[in-house]
Amino acid sequence: MMLGIASMLTWVALFSAGLLIDSEPYRTALAKQDVTVHNLVLAALLYTPTSVALLSMLAGLMGGCSSLMYDHEDLEEQVKNAEKEGNQQLVRRLTLRLSYLSESPFSSMLRGFLVYLAIISGILLAISNPFEVTSADQFIRLAGLFSVIAFVMGYDPTRFEDLIDTLSSLSHKAAGKK
Repeated sequence: MMLGIASMLTWVALFSAGLLIDSEPYRTALAKQDVTVHNLVLAALLYTPTSVALLSMLAGLMGGCSSLMYDHEDLEEQVKNAEKEGNQQLVRRLTLRLSYLSESPFSSMLRGFLVYLAIISGILLAISNPFEVTSADQFIRLAGLFSVIAFVMGYDPTRFEDLIDTLSSLSHKAAGKK
């Protein structure tokens, strides 16, 4: 619980700093060979791509901490009912969900970083120099998108799979109606 609160407060502080403080002076100083711990740390914390990476990890950590607060009794009961019905696919799915909800928040944090790597790779493939000029608007959009997905993946990745399955079935239904 304390880890979740600490990660939430750290997320808010890092988000605020990334939004309000320009990283450009620190990056310029580093480019001019003025390498100090101060310049390096502030450039890493404030530059949009690295700040969003840290925010994604913190969001994954918060998701992992949140999932530990979930009451597992209902889910365990669903597993027992699925076993009685002989529905092995549902048993596997619910057991997987139960394992995600019970794992270490640090595993969730790593999943949050994986979310960052996956999305940033797509951005870098689609756009050349997406961070050449950064803005507060860009930072808010990226930090929000990455953090929401990282939180969900940290909380319970099967929820994200459910969303993808739902969207896929809706698109198949829409295609079938045409």
